[in-house]
This record gives sequence, structure tokens and C-alpha cells, in this order.
Amino acid sequence: MSWRAVARNDLRGAFATRGVWVLTAGLLALLAGMGYAVPRLAGSPETPFSAYLDVLVAVAVPLFPLLGLVLGYRAVVAARDSGTAALALSLPNSRRDLVVGKLLARAAALAGALGVAGLAAGGYLFVSYGEFAAGEYLLVLLATYGYTLAFLGIAVGLSTGVTSPRRVIGTAFGAYVLLAMLWGTLIDAVMIVLFRFSPPMEAPTWVEFAKFVEPGTSLSYLLASELGVGTAPPAAVVGTEPFVSAAGALTALLAWLALPVVLGYARFQRDEL
Repeated sequence: MSWRAVARNDLRGAFATRGVWVLTAGLLALLAGMGYAVPRLAGSPETPFSAYLDVLVAVAVPLFPLLGLVLGYRAVVAARDSGTAALALSLPNSRRDLVVGKLLARAAALAGALGVAGLAAGGYLFVSYGEFAAGEYLLVLLATYGYTLAFLGIAVGLSTGVTSPRRVIGTAFGAYVLLAMLWGTLIDAVMIVLFRFSPPMEAPTWVEFAKFVEPGTSLSYLLASELGVGTAPPAAVVGTEPFVSAAGALTALLAWLALPVVLGYARFQRDEL
């Protein structure tokens, strides 16, 4: 199947550069460095491992979206800009093969970097923390990986649907600011305007839904409700609707991964290379 050839070629190119190795080293420094710093900042060598996981989630929510965006924003647009996309499509590859192959290759590179860094850091954490919980550590890393994939999907979708590398960079940065910094505020502002500056005491269902499906909120809810790691955001704690659930959080993250890619691909199909 030709998407496999595209993925294999893209993955080979990623490992031939220093980017993936720098990413692996950076993740290792982050995971192990926090393991070293948390007990010292807490002022006690007996700091529980749960405190480390809480700090890890607090750092991952604003930081890991950048990893996904950086890994994905050049996936297709760089190939279009250099002409290699047209060359790849002259072979028995379809545009869908190109997009799927690029997405899976970047996802595999991220999985490899996080897996190696997580395993190496896990050895240090096992030695440093008497209550090291391997299962919870692995699940937090898996959830964080899924969260980062959501932003990888956004970046690949933008890279597929936008023809200019500069526009992709600007749009990806805008997506990060919107989702990681301004999402809740923007939803509140829309609600206030719609209710003519007299918002109801209890937020409408659509406001709960819009806040819950933000990737950071979904991840925080998932980890807090299922593993007791971190703190569920207020937008999820007060929610009583059926979508405020672990299944709803997983669905939201999956949607952020898939929908931007589908929309970008729909536009990519109509464009001329």
C-alpha cells in the first residue's frame, strides 16, 4: 500500500535529521529533570510520586501542543513548496496516501521520541521515588501522547489545506493561542454577547460543551477523573451533561486529531500543485 511507502520515506527522513533526536533528548531532560526538581522544590525527599505526576500534567497541558504543531506544520506544505509532493504523486500514490503517510510518520516519530524518553526517565524515577507507580506513569504518558496527537492533527490539517508555509506557521500559532490561552475567555465573551450582557446564572449546555471539548480541558478531566492525577478544570467539574465523561473526553481528542486533517484534505483535493 503506497501510504506505507510515503510514511516510511518520511520517517526515514525524520530520523536522518537531528530534529527527532533533539526532541527525544528534550523530552528526556523534561521528564527526568522534573523528577529531580519536584522533591527539592517541595523541600522533602519523601515527596510522593503523585506530586510528580501532578506537575507533569500541569507542564504538559501548555507545552505539548507546541510539540504537535512543530512536528506537523511542515508535513505537506513543505513538500508542495519544494515540488516533492508533485513528484510523489507522479508515482502510484494518491493525495490521500500522501496525507495519511505524512500524518502516520509524524505520529510514529512522536511515539518513538516520547517512548524512548519516557522509558529512560522511568528508570531514573524508579530509583528516585519509593512509591513509583509504573502503571499510572505509563497511562499519563499515553494520555499526553493522545493530547499531543490532537495538535499534530491540527498542524497536518493546516499544512494540507494551506498553500503557503508562512500562512501555515501563522495559523498554527494562532490555533495554539486560541486553544491553549483564549478558548474559555472567548466562549464566555460569546455567551455574554448572545445574552445581551445579562448571562444566566447557570451556563447553557452549549457553553459547557464548547469548554469541555477544548483539548486541554478534555485531557485534564480524563486524567483527574480516571487516574486522580492533576485537577479537573472548573469547566468540567461543574458539568453535569452526559458528554462530561471519559468517553466524551476521548472522543473530543480524537475529533481534534481527525477533523482538521479531513478538512485540509478536502481542500487539498481541489488545489493544483
